[in-house]
Amino acid sequence: MSDAVSTQSSTGGTPGPAGESGACPAVRLLMPALPANVALVRQALAGLTDELGVDAARAADMKIALTEACTNVVVHAYGDEPGPLEVTMAVEHGRLVLGVRDHGGGLHPLPGRDEGSPLGFGLALIASLSDELGLVGGRHGTELRIAFALDGADAPPLAVQPSAEPAPSTDGVVLRLRPPERAAPVLGRVVSLVAARADFSIDRLSDAQIVSDAIAGAAPAHVADGTLAVAIDEHEHGFDLLVGPFASGGAQRLVEDTELPGLGSLLERLTDTLAVERTGMPDGEQLRVRLLARG
Repeated sequence: MSDAVSTQSSTGGTPGPAGESGACPAVRLLMPALPANVALVRQALAGLTDELGVDAARAADMKIALTEACTNVVVHAYGDEPGPLEVTMAVEHGRLVLGVRDHGGGLHPLPGRDEGSPLGFGLALIASLSDELGLVGGRHGTELRIAFALDGADAPPLAVQPSAEPAPSTDGVVLRLRPPERAAPVLGRVVSLVAARADFSIDRLSDAQIVSDAIAGAAPAHVADGTLAVAIDEHEHGFDLLVGPFASGGAQRLVEDTELPGLGSLLERLTDTLAVERTGMPDGEQLRVRLLARG
């Protein structure tokens, strides 16, 4: 199967060649392609659009388009086998660009003469809601990029290119934010949804939100490489947040930075376990934060 590229602009622009946009994603999500995880993607986008001050109606269009794209991966990319869903959200040239990628057998972005549209009516809906989209697919899966203008500035054609990267392995959700100052609205919404589906009480949901805000506020000063990564490990009684990467001593300093006069560290008071763990990088570490449902 050969790779193919298709781009379309709903504002009449000329499709351009696939290429590198040069912009780093503000948000990257990696997770199993499961129906329940589509809601996590929507919450992350809601947090980012809140931060960017996107109009409510425009933000709703973005959520619908992203939901359609992610649902396509869940339904079609892997059949009955497990597989990853990758989502990126980046501000590029005055527009918000959403990327959705799978590593399945690959959907044909350009169907054969006797075949229906590979994404059905979903692709038409995405095109009608967005300002521009690009699609690339082949042996290594499919990537869809969707652009929404944030201002009236001219922007180069949306770039999409094939990738031969191997499929990443993941058993849980991994959220990466760059710069880490973007963490609060995105991380807060994602953690709140994870706590809700763990059947946390209202009080415990509030604790989870406070913990998320405390991490988002303190972590940027201590991350090792300008990116805040949060892995979410859901289990029977709650979930763990693995936060990092930090240089040696950074995790403990994060905990200390959440201290309030007369109360001590918010993280120590509201979580069930705090543990500093080593990572694969030299002198690297991460903070494991455990939140459990309480009766």
